[in-house]
Amino acid sequence: MPIVVWLAAAALAASAPIGWWAVAGDRQVARRVNRNLVTYNLTMREAVLDRSASERFIAPLARGLGDRLLRFTPVGWSRAQATQLARAGLTGRITPEQVLGAKVIAPLLTGAVLALRVVSAPTAANMLLALAFTAMAFFMPDLLVRAKADRRADEVTRSLPDVLDQLTISVEAGLGFEAALARIVQTDSGPLAQELGRMLQDIQLGARRVDALDALARRSGVDDLRSVVLALRQAESLGAPLAGTLRTLALEMREKRRFRAEERAHQLPVKMIFPLGLCIMPALMIVILGPAIISYLRLF
Repeated sequence: MPIVVWLAAAALAASAPIGWWAVAGDRQVARRVNRNLVTYNLTMREAVLDRSASERFIAPLARGLGDRLLRFTPVGWSRAQATQLARAGLTGRITPEQVLGAKVIAPLLTGAVLALRVVSAPTAANMLLALAFTAMAFFMPDLLVRAKADRRADEVTRSLPDVLDQLTISVEAGLGFEAALARIVQTDSGPLAQELGRMLQDIQLGARRVDALDALARRSGVDDLRSVVLALRQAESLGAPLAGTLRTLALEMREKRRFRAEERAHQLPVKMIFPLGLCIMPALMIVILGPAIISYLRLF
């Protein structure tokens, strides 16, 4: 029998199990899906109750109250708050109306709780504490959003040199700018990668690269990222090589990160004066002078 017949028979014998596995696999997936749909009948009430209490009650209450109070806010407050939320990475999760509602609900709840203590013990100290904590609760939502925005900006600043290095290597390897950004977005999960992913979405929706870069710089509020965007725009307008520009930017950002680390290291002695003076020195003086004082008291 010719060798070709043997090869054809072997190929047919090998392809039969593969074909059966493909067909049976699809049927098994379909059976599992049907079984899950039969056993998992989630009603609307169960879907609502499955959410947390803050999502079911507090967030809608704050949003509704904020919608009614938004007309009394200064002009531009909503836009500034939206920018601050974008810097904090909370766009789509928290709205300016919810922040405004929280600024009203938090002082009311805090004042109601502290009013009970003031009624039980109506002293001047309790009244001042109640007023102070109520005012603090009014400013607390803004402070929390700002703290998260500053922390996220620090993370973007720290990760910018590494991202530029990866982008430089990818572009020098032959990838396009958008393809290199997509690779970084797929392999990283930091705040800078999230902002780059949003920029890619803007480009895919039809925005120009220059406009997407400008929107990225405005959302982040990071000076280093703004300078990188400006350099990329100039390189694109002048026709400079993108890989060389990225390598220069990566080197510059690494130098800036090193200078910041040295600056923080030089600030440590000054910052350690107060903990040493308030915490360590009194205990050290007690340990050193305590036995001498006790001996002196026993002697006299």
